[in-house]
Formats: sequence, structure tokens, C-alpha cells
Amino acid sequence: MRRQITVFADQNAISALLAFSDELEASWHLPPDYGYLLRLVIEEVATNIVKYGYHDHNRDQIQLACEYEQGVLTITIRDRGQPFDPREAPPPDIHAAADQRLIGGLGLFFVREYADTLTYHHDPRSGWNELTVTKAMSMLDRLRALPIFQAVPETVLAELAPRLAESRLAAGEVLFHQGDAGAECFVILDGAVEVITFVNGAELRLEVFHTGQIIGEMSLIDRSPRSATVRAIEPSRLVALNEAVFATLIGSSPELAMTMLRSIVSRVRNTNQRMIHDLERKNAELVAAYQQLQAAQAELIRLNRLEEELAVARRIQQSFLPRVLPQPPGWRIAAFSRGAQAVGGDFFDTITLPNGQIGLVVADACGKGVTAALFVALSRSLLRAASQAAGSSQSDGDASAAILLHAVSLTNDYICREHGDSMMFVTLFYGLLDPATGAMQYINAGHNPPLRIGPDGAVIEELSEGALPIGIVTGQAYDVRALQIAPGEKLVAFSDGITEAMNPAGELFGDDRLQALLRAQAQCTAAELVTAAVSAVDAFAQGAPQADDITLLVVERLPAG
Repeated sequence: MRRQITVFADQNAISALLAFSDELEASWHLPPDYGYLLRLVIEEVATNIVKYGYHDHNRDQIQLACEYEQGVLTITIRDRGQPFDPREAPPPDIHAAADQRLIGGLGLFFVREYADTLTYHHDPRSGWNELTVTKAMSMLDRLRALPIFQAVPETVLAELAPRLAESRLAAGEVLFHQGDAGAECFVILDGAVEVITFVNGAELRLEVFHTGQIIGEMSLIDRSPRSATVRAIEPSRLVALNEAVFATLIGSSPELAMTMLRSIVSRVRNTNQRMIHDLERKNAELVAAYQQLQAAQAELIRLNRLEEELAVARRIQQSFLPRVLPQPPGWRIAAFSRGAQAVGGDFFDTITLPNGQIGLVVADACGKGVTAALFVALSRSLLRAASQAAGSSQSDGDASAAILLHAVSLTNDYICREHGDSMMFVTLFYGLLDPATGAMQYINAGHNPPLRIGPDGAVIEELSEGALPIGIVTGQAYDVRALQIAPGEKLVAFSDGITEAMNPAGELFGDDRLQALLRAQAQCTAAELVTAAVSAVDAFAQGAPQADDITLLVVERLPAG
């Protein structure tokens, strides 16, 4: 350890140097003899430099450097004043009467007597004077300076000191490892060490020991392996005590034995408290983990029950879809529907009326999931019941418009009246097909316009989008429109889940891809076209989660002959 200070050689220099000395004594834990010598050098040598080394017109610096290594204190004081070798100063006549002695010289005499070595050098070229004072402390002095040995008789310390050797540790260096044999304990002469252990591979600091404390005595007493690892926090000096030396010290001083016993008991108590605290913490963690496990288990049960309920709902909803689609002579009808969630908001339906007409429905309730599924069930039931009731009361062929208007208006007004607060609506395409003629009348309530496709797969007609979806405005007026499906043509109705299917790049499948598919699959049957369209959408999505329900209905009129 080394520190230095530079001050200007004036009346403030001595107080600054003494403050520096106090700081070193505290931070380096200097023994009293060393501190006394350092202050003596400042008060005597530095004071002489300020008073006599410089004149007022040429004052310069005083440099004080201190080094403390292996129990040796080295003090170096430098100045550029008048050369003066303290070694050549005549000693005071301490035997003369006080009134006959020469003034001065007594302080330098004490410095020379108290120091182990004193050297002086003057450099004529630079003008620097350099005085170096050293003092080395013996092992006996070091032991005597530690409070723990104050009660040990001087004769015992004097006998043991020559048998003891000093050990030095650099910061971070290990004194012993956990599990090592413990044949000796250690006294910290100066520095600091930490006691560490490892729990599940993680380092844990147990305690820190400082100057004057003993470490490792428990292994020495019970001859057990080291219970922890000791590592230096800062440069440290220690002295090892084997069993014989340790027994001599304890036997010579009951007070020392009691001090060490208190230290051991305190350490054991602290260890127990740490263990209890750790067990309490772990117990609290286990309780919390158990409670979390219980909550997770309850949540899992709830989710399983919900999944079971959704599975039932999915089966019920699937049962709403026609199990068998009507296939009138000269026609093929195919359809597909798949929800984005367990239950969906899309549906298709076919309604065979008493007059031989076939109702074709494709609808999409806003949103997805359970709420949309409930509106699907409600809308389907209303449409089917209203259509069949109106169809049974109509006998002429011009009744299609009346059936459509009655069924759609009734469904719309009921949803607006009974469920208007839910802010739900349903887009709907509902057409009535006369298989004998190929004539169709339809209402489109805000749904994607179906496409009439020619034999070559080209789009002949995009049907009208029509009025607002059902469930928005009570008394909504709907236009009934008509079209003719010629032999070889198809009608393709779909939900926006087809054209708005998205791939991982965020691109939409879109109308252009759908129409290109229809052209490419012009020779396919209705069922084959449905399968090809769904496969194309899935391939385009490239595994991206399905964002919306998908529904597709294809009505094909076979070529004549």
C-alpha cells in the first residue's frame, strides 16, 4: 500500500500533512508505534523544512510519501529547501541541566532513535533533498497490537512469536477451500477476507472478517474439513496458528478463551438464524408455488371444461349445416364452412320449399366465437322457419319474391327489436332457385357479391351487394333481384374469409386470386371446385393462423344434353 501528498511549504503545510497522517492510520490500521513515528516525522522534520529550509521569497513544495508492506513502514519526505542531513545533527546533551542545554535537536534525536533506518540524499543538480525513514514491526509487536491478544501474558507472546510465520494474500486469492483439511486457524494481521459457500452452483457470501479477527478455528477444534471457502477481499496479511500454538494461547488466557467462545457461539447462532430465515423463505416459496399450482390446476380444469363445452357447441353448430345437400336433376351443389375458432360466425344452408324451389343461403355474423355462433343459430332458425311458413302458403311461381322478403324482413326486424343492444349484425345472401328453369331471385343484405361463372371459368356477372346487413335498421327495405343460370354455368357464393385470408407477409388472398382460380378450375365439378379453392387458400396462408371464418357455396348447372 502506498500513498503520497504534496503541499506548499507555508504555515498551512503541517496541518495538511497531519490530516493526511490521520487518514493513513485509520485506513491502513497502523499500529500505534507506526502512527507515532509518522506524526513525529511530520511535526519535527516537516516543521524544520517550513521554518528553516525555505526563505519567504523562494518557498516551494514538500512531498510526503508513505508505503506500508509486510509490516514495514517507509516514510519519504522531499523538499527543495536548504540541504540538511538530520543524521549529522549533534545529539542533545540530555545529561546537562535544562537551563544549560542548546535549544533544538531533541525532536530529530527522537526520530533517529525511534526509526529502524534513516537515510538522506541531496541532488545538487535538481536541488531535491530526500529523507527516508523506515520502521519494521516484529511479529511480537504485531500480535501485541491486536486487541484479541491484549489479555495474553507478554511472556507467552514472546515465546510464540518466533515460531509464527506471516502469509500474504492478494485480493481475490483463496486462503483455503471448502472441504480442505483444517489443521490450523488464522489471525488477520491486516486486511479483510470473506467466507463464501456455493448453493446450487451460485456463490453465497456468509461473513466478512477484518484485522484482528481469528478465522478457521472451528475446523482446528473439531478436526473437521473446512465448512466454507475463505478468500481475500483486499491485500491481506495473516499468521497461521497450529494446534499446539492455539492450545498454548487458550491455556494462558481464560479471557482469550472466553472471547473465542463468544465468537464461535455468535457465528453458530448467526448461521442458525440464516438457516431458519432461509427455510422460512423457502417454505413461503413452496406455499406460494403450491397455491399457484392449485390455481393453475383449477384454471386447467376450467379450461378443459370450457373446451368440452366448446366441443359440444362445435358439434351442435356443425349439425345446423345440411348433412346432405339437395342435388336436383341437372344440378350439382357443394359447400364448405370452417370456423377460425372452436365455433364460428359463418354458415350456409339449403332450404327445400314445397313448391320445389331451393333456398340457398350464405351468411356471416360479425365477429367470431361464441357470440357470433349464437347469432348464426338464431338467424338460421328464423330464416328457415319463415321461409318454410311462407312457402307453404304460396302456390304460384311468382311467390319467390314474397318468400324472400318475408323471411329476410322478419329475421331483420326480430334481431333489431330483441337484440339491438348487442350491436351485432349479419351479412346475408339468400337466393331462391327454380331447378326446372335455372331462374333465381335473391336478396343480398350487405354480403360479398356472389359470382356467376361461365363454362370457361370467366366471371360473367358479379351480383349486386344490395342493402344493409340484417340486424341494423328495423323496417329495412330489401330489393329482390333476379338472374338466370344457364347450362354449364356456376354460381359461387363465399364469405370474406376466402378473399381476406392472409399469409405471413400480411398479403391478402384477394378477388384476383379467387377469379384466377375459378378460371384455372373451369372444368371442375362443384365439389372439386370447393376442394380446390379451400386448398389454394390454405396453401397461400402458409400456416398462418386463420383470421376469419371461411364459407364457400358452389351451385353448378350441368351442360344441356
